[in-house]
Amino acid sequence: MLADNLPKYDSQVDSILHRLERQIIELNNLQFKVKSQRQERGLLDYIKDWKWDEAKYPKKRLMAETCQSLMHAVNRLDDEARSKTNQYNEYKTQKANIDKKEGALLTGADLIDVLTPSVVKMDGQGKSANDDFIYTEHLTTVTVILTKGAELEFLKTYESMTDSVVPKSAKRFDHDSLKDKDGNTLWRVVLFKDCAEPFKKACRERRYITRDFEYSEDAYSRREAARKDLEEKVKREYSLIMSLYQAAWSDVMVAWMHIKAMRVFAESALWSGLPPKFAAFVVSPLPGKGDAVRKVLANKLGKLGGASGPGGKGDAEEGEEDFPYVSLSFVPFTVPR
Repeated sequence: MLADNLPKYDSQVDSILHRLERQIIELNNLQFKVKSQRQERGLLDYIKDWKWDEAKYPKKRLMAETCQSLMHAVNRLDDEARSKTNQYNEYKTQKANIDKKEGALLTGADLIDVLTPSVVKMDGQGKSANDDFIYTEHLTTVTVILTKGAELEFLKTYESMTDSVVPKSAKRFDHDSLKDKDGNTLWRVVLFKDCAEPFKKACRERRYITRDFEYSEDAYSRREAARKDLEEKVKREYSLIMSLYQAAWSDVMVAWMHIKAMRVFAESALWSGLPPKFAAFVVSPLPGKGDAVRKVLANKLGKLGGASGPGGKGDAEEGEEDFPYVSLSFVPFTVPR
């Protein structure tokens, strides 16, 4: 029965509308405009001048068909908003994963963001003894992160921690961008390739931190390009999703108002019968004045409609007060701001 389904539709649209509201506010936007019948207005102006949208919901159509069409459109908007939200969040996550961690300790930083072309000297392309990273047929370079106070012991022992470590190859990176508030320092050691893993294991046994890292200017350039690409994608998706949210919120609000109008009609008709002998109003009491307004309405309307009526039953929970008039709750915004 339509009268039984309308409260369910009301509740579903309410939930979708306020989810869109939260999403809009989470994107730091507080603009809520209703676009209806070729006009864009604030919500209060829209409600004050509200009229049934004959073009969108023809009156000659059965109310049940109008509800089905309306709910189909609302659910489609909700699905589209959810899909776009997931895509936007995916881009944000990807961007966060490769963003530079400003102020991060060396122990938690991605070395590709630390050992950049402005920090690393590679004039010999990894073949010169003066390069910070040596990569030849037989030699490789291992990075080591030392905690504060560990440098002296490391410098005394690193050459003997495994075979084939190049003597005096330990070098500290002293660039200003590598300053660590906890005093951690970043070093490199050159050794033969077949000794790299034993050397790393020996470091771990002494609680020195080693990283699997191979310096590449091309890899850094690719990372920077990926960052810029994702930054543009996030900006573009933000603009698209904001437009979608605002349009969806407006359309869902319009749908909700028509659901409310149909509920008022259906429940009032059940109460007073047909032809209709009732009028509908939006009442917005001042904060703290709700009970006083209810009392005045009950005194005035109770004399016309009897001592009690169906008014509160559509939205009231069990045990709540019933009213001698049709009363539907309407809370357009729920997020404090």
